[in-house]
Amino acid sequence: MTNYYQQLKAFNNIKKLHRYKELNNSFEEKLTFHFGANAGFFSEFNNMVFAILYCLQNGIKFRLYSKRGNLAYKKGWQDFFLAFCQETEFYLHSRYNRRAYQMEEANPFPPALLRIVSGNQYLTQDVWDKFRCREFEKEIFNIPELGINNEVLPRAAQTIINMIWRYNEPAATYIEEFKASASVPKTYISMHIRAGDKTKEKKIYDFEVYMEEAERLSISQNIFVLTDDYKLMLSLKKNYPDWNFITLCHPSEEGYVHNEFLKLSKKEKYLRLLKLLTSIEICASSEHFIGTFSSGPGNYLGMRMGEEKCTGIDYKHWLLW
Repeated sequence: MTNYYQQLKAFNNIKKLHRYKELNNSFEEKLTFHFGANAGFFSEFNNMVFAILYCLQNGIKFRLYSKRGNLAYKKGWQDFFLAFCQETEFYLHSRYNRRAYQMEEANPFPPALLRIVSGNQYLTQDVWDKFRCREFEKEIFNIPELGINNEVLPRAAQTIINMIWRYNEPAATYIEEFKASASVPKTYISMHIRAGDKTKEKKIYDFEVYMEEAERLSISQNIFVLTDDYKLMLSLKKNYPDWNFITLCHPSEEGYVHNEFLKLSKKEKYLRLLKLLTSIEICASSEHFIGTFSSGPGNYLGMRMGEEKCTGIDYKHWLLW
């Protein structure tokens, strides 16, 4: 029955994708969005989803540039996923099509020329602040072609995620191999506990706060932990010996630092991102997720899983971040 449901869901998402392409291609004005302009994977992905919804709401054709993005191995988006829209490899997008705050001091002439040469009315910086605001967060979305009817932002985003989140090969095979190595039990909950360079950006909560929520939920004593610092796993196992903790974090990992990640070879970055995506898949299949809505992965899972299956220890409800 589960396989039938999954197949039906996949079929419906493919149908929605066909409708999306028809709708997207019907718009005259165009935006090319730069995926991989500045940040970590889920900051890039979440903002792309918001940009897609903004374009659908405003009748703008969404196109993608990712080839020279900071997350690219060979192709960018298509290193990991199947194509869902028209893509360009025009190299000037890497310089002059970026997030708004990256272009504040830039000469306006090169982006203006890029718009003309590329046939775009909009670049990423032109719409960035339009979907990165509380007004957009409060919008109600109506896109009947995709089955989005009077939906709030996270629910509308869930439809987009289900539609475009389709792994290609060999990414799917890598992810299945990583997943098999984790030996995840049938019933479990999941956590994302931030560490690494995030300790400099936002308040970091002690693991006891996460475990208080796990105890309160009383769903399972099996916990998959998404973390980048193995010392955390040692602390959890020491302080909660009756619980079963699983992770893909390697004992040698001592915290993710984005600037250090960017210095890695493209192949190494590719494999590390695939391991991250595997952890996200395991989290998404859990009975319940505990994390922070102000983190990229937590914000993403709040949309993909639905707020009812997620607990935020920083905010009670999902919010645009």
